[in-house]
Amino acid sequence: MHMLLVVRKGRARDRFVEELSRLGAGCDVADTPEALVQAARRRRYNGVLFDVPTLVREKQLDKRLLQHLAEIYPSARLKYDPVSDLVYALGTDAGPPSRDGLSVFVAACRDFLPRSLRRGERVEANLPAVLRRSPPGDGSLGASGEMTCTLNVSYLGCFLFTTALWAVGDAAWVEFPDVLEGAVPARVVWHEAWARRRAVPGVGLAFLEMPEALRAELSRLGCE
Repeated sequence: MHMLLVVRKGRARDRFVEELSRLGAGCDVADTPEALVQAARRRRYNGVLFDVPTLVREKQLDKRLLQHLAEIYPSARLKYDPVSDLVYALGTDAGPPSRDGLSVFVAACRDFLPRSLRRGERVEANLPAVLRRSPPGDGSLGASGEMTCTLNVSYLGCFLFTTALWAVGDAAWVEFPDVLEGAVPARVVWHEAWARRRAVPGVGLAFLEMPEALRAELSRLGCE
């Protein structure tokens, strides 16, 4: 398995690479906007890791691209403690903020199908959609669905507006009534909670299937 690691040069980067190697994961390191784009397009990854100080201090990093990566891949934020020389992983995929957080994250990434950004260019589009927690017609509570719409789409997935509580890794089904019959199975790869400033609440979904009718609609919308 292989990870994308966004971090500046220094002791923190060395320790992150050491810990990933110990857990059986290789990684590519990106510390500039150019390196980040090239890495994301060149290789398929199981997950992406962000160093918190790098996110805060490197103003040239494209915030939209960072969010896009977090929507597509399992993701976690890393912090290095120079006093204890320990690495902490923070995030919904990473378990508790402890020294075991990274191992929890890596274990979760083993079940994620590696993918690259090559076919993941997003297009802003508002497609009417019904978001469900279970397949339509199975009689469960989640099958009733929530009427919403997409904010952006790609061949890999979409971002849907919702204020409901979701967790990364949750199964979901999404219907596009104007495009096709039936629901497309998906997995939650990003959750933006309600009430955060300058952030639209919603979920990023990775499509697990691609019906031909949906593929044709995405092509019409300009997805590459």
